Amino acid sequence: MNKRKTVFIVVIGAGIMAVIDRIRLHSKVNDLEERKKDIGRCHNDFCLMQERFNRSIDEQITSIQEEIGSVYEHIEELSKGKEDGR
Repeated sequence: MNKRKTVFIVVIGAGIMAVIDRIRLHSKVNDLEERKKDIGRCHNDFCLMQERFNRSIDEQITSIQEEIGSVYEHIEELSKGKEDGR
């Protein structure tokens, strides 16, 4: 084989390797984009779940505060009754 054919074969081989590398990179990019979308969906689901949980906790806190207020009112009425001599 002469030098010219050898250079041509090397160039063609390098080109084929570059194309294969590009195909692999493109495949990895597509895989990463899909994983990114999955992570985004999981994040959104988590945020919605956390929002519902926070709302539930806020309602429970409000209920407990109302109950505490009611207990203090009863205690106040009882202490007024004791002061009045009941």
